[in-house]
Amino acid sequence: MLIEKIKKDLIESLKSGKKAQVSLIRLLLAAIKDKEIALKKNLDSENVISDEEILEIINKMIKQRKFSAQTYLEANRKDYAEKENIEADMLKIYLPEQISDKNLNDVISELILQSESKSLRDMGKVMKLLKENYSGRCDLQKASSIIKEKLSDLNK
Repeated sequence: MLIEKIKKDLIESLKSGKKAQVSLIRLLLAAIKDKEIALKKNLDSENVISDEEILEIINKMIKQRKFSAQTYLEANRKDYAEKENIEADMLKIYLPEQISDKNLNDVISELILQSESKSLRDMGKVMKLLKENYSGRCDLQKASSIIKEKLSDLNK
């Protein structure tokens, strides 16, 4: 499970004295714990947070750091922007291999055919299939805009 890998990385980071990595992993573990509490799951039971939920947390944290980095750049604080980008890159090691833009287009076209979607009203069907089959492997915001474009083109 992904949570075990994260905890193992924390221990390795502590032993090697990587303070920035330790801090980031602790933030990640705290976010995971918050999600577990929000879902009212007990750590002592077998029903712990799923890898998909952890991937959502990681993606959210990466997006937050990228947004912060952009904000810092606009404020002429390159040092802080660089720190945020480094943290985002450190978090990416926990994500599965990402689908390329070209492959994402092909995957979405296939899912549209598979779900027999005909219009924008069917967007939910395609997004559901995408989340079920490619969770954590693509940017859902980017995928959403591609799906809208493809479904709009079907109606022309």
